[in-house]
Amino acid sequence: MNYVKTAPQRTLIKTISSKLAVSIAAGGLLASFTGSADAADTIRITNGEWQPFMSEYSFQYGANSHVISEAFKAEGITVEWGFFPWKRAFESTKSCNDWHASATWWPTEETKESFHLGDAISETSFVLFYQKGKQFDWADFNDLAGLKVGVTLGYDYGADLTALLDDKRVKADSAAEDETSYKKLAAGRIDVFPNDPTVGYAQIRAALDPADAAKITHHPKEFEASTLHLIVSKKCENADHFVDKFNSGLAKLKESGRFDQIMKDLANGKYDRQESIWTN
Repeated sequence: MNYVKTAPQRTLIKTISSKLAVSIAAGGLLASFTGSADAADTIRITNGEWQPFMSEYSFQYGANSHVISEAFKAEGITVEWGFFPWKRAFESTKSCNDWHASATWWPTEETKESFHLGDAISETSFVLFYQKGKQFDWADFNDLAGLKVGVTLGYDYGADLTALLDDKRVKADSAAEDETSYKKLAAGRIDVFPNDPTVGYAQIRAALDPADAAKITHHPKEFEASTLHLIVSKKCENADHFVDKFNSGLAKLKESGRFDQIMKDLANGKYDRQESIWTN
């Protein structure tokens, strides 16, 4: 397992394959990258922190990342990962200058405009986290008016909540990472924070001490249920090739039972954040 971190971007490149990884110098990240890669058997994918589905610090970089790596491995393709803040992970992939693809995103109109989508990997939905002891209930988005809502830069929270944020009917409190918002929530600095419940509680366990973690709960009402997909830049010469190979590999994982095993491991906490880089 070879990896390189380049300050200050905290870029992490990791190769998941039985093949020999290619070490990349920090000062020369593929200066002549054209989108076709040196060979069609390598794909470079941006990623971010949304454990247990995706995380630099989770086993196999999270359940969704593990599925992607295994699917491509089944087709003889090596994956190189780079970890960034989410907004940068998305934007830096559009041009296909350094990165072919990104993991994993909702099938929004913005996403479809610039990317080809692979078959769905997992399902997700949002709930609103809040501090225990505070009275909070909501039936529709108008009930959130006047509240201070934590948001993560680069996230799409769906049309209804985005409209509230844009119209300033709720007060947006932005952060680069989810974990920052949970700390604000525990301290009473924000009123609610939207996230997937599986992701939320994994992040809370990792980011907060037990006393602060015990302060946070969530409202059972769900919104913006969707699927998560690998996205491949339309500007990459091999875009169709990569999507086809991923879909083929994913189908093989499902047929063999490997996909179901990864999802069981996800439910059992195997992909919760770890403090040190894992080893095979």
